[in-house]
Amino acid sequence: MDEEDVDGQVIHLFAQDFNLGFQEVADELHLWKHRGIHADQDHMIEYLNANTGDGGVDLLVFGTCEFDLRVWQEALEDAWNRRDEEHKFKIVCGVHHVQDTTWQSHITYWARRDAIRLLPIADHVAEGFREKFAGLADSPEPILYSAGYQYIPVDVHVPILDVRNLPSRPLPRHLSKVAIQGSINPVRRDYHRIFRELIASLHEDPEAWGYHPLEGRRSFVPNNSGVAPPFELLLVGMGSVDIPDELAYVVSIHHDLTYKEFYALVANCDVVLPAFADNGYFEAQASSTVALATELNVPLLVTDRHRKKYGYIDDVRAVITRPAAMPEVQALKALRTGNASAFLASDPADIGKAMGELPAVRDDVEKMMQEGWVRGRREWMEWREGVWEKNREVARKILTDTP
Repeated sequence: MDEEDVDGQVIHLFAQDFNLGFQEVADELHLWKHRGIHADQDHMIEYLNANTGDGGVDLLVFGTCEFDLRVWQEALEDAWNRRDEEHKFKIVCGVHHVQDTTWQSHITYWARRDAIRLLPIADHVAEGFREKFAGLADSPEPILYSAGYQYIPVDVHVPILDVRNLPSRPLPRHLSKVAIQGSINPVRRDYHRIFRELIASLHEDPEAWGYHPLEGRRSFVPNNSGVAPPFELLLVGMGSVDIPDELAYVVSIHHDLTYKEFYALVANCDVVLPAFADNGYFEAQASSTVALATELNVPLLVTDRHRKKYGYIDDVRAVITRPAAMPEVQALKALRTGNASAFLASDPADIGKAMGELPAVRDDVEKMMQEGWVRGRREWMEWREGVWEKNREVARKILTDTP
């Protein structure tokens, strides 16, 4: 928001101290300009009840209502009831998962008082809540249809920071470093499929990936005398997964990083691979990986479905779009070598019909190759400015209590 938009307003923060060096990032980016008090979250209700008149808190923003309302609902109801009609407060709920229902019964209380709005970080989650609220508004149960669910505002606010001092990577360069970011858990990311496909491709054409043939060894060994640097796959996040012996020199795990170390590691990659393990991140839950990659100027390798579900990345400046029929490893190989002929000649279903014989697939592969995988700083900045302007508009609506 611009200074004039928040003139006279103060933001109080009730949270533990930031860890992993995020306080330094917050200070550098001036994320908390209009500082009020900073106290532990256990002091929030005490402060709320001690300032109930003019100049008191009139808006509470929770980062994760799936957790926060389960903890604070009873105390918040009490705080609401302590205030007269002229000094009630409203709450803004950051939400991340439509199907996490453990807290959603509390929404009725605030909807009935016209005192809640939702703030998901992706379009498909917003649409999921809107559809859910439309169904509740049509419920035959008086306790639900009388609550006014259809009037709950649901806006998307994308958490993309203006991260400073991002690395300037030289051009031209080869695609050589790819990250899969997120909790390192096969339930969340399809590591095993990626590993299988990468091993198969390395056996088929190790030179394309910058490795020597296996030739009796347990692991593919980097060929450091090749035209392009050996390909690397970085797994970035907490957790662990077993890495096949063949990929010992290809795959590495990175965790316990400060925010600045984390940003630098991912920002030095060429592509971020979402590698979602199931449909959950397309249907009910938002992945912060999508925002993280794009705030660091690293394009995501996605399908049209991914672009449409997340909305704000439906732009060639932010993503590389592969046809859904082209697995990620095949797309990475084609982009790395500048040649998609191996995929177009392949017959993965073994039905005597090459993938390139499908005109739509061939067209989309050619389009992907033409658009390439490198995005310039100017493209990134123009794209982010568009996202930030939409964020500012959502902030204005929240601060002016506009539906």
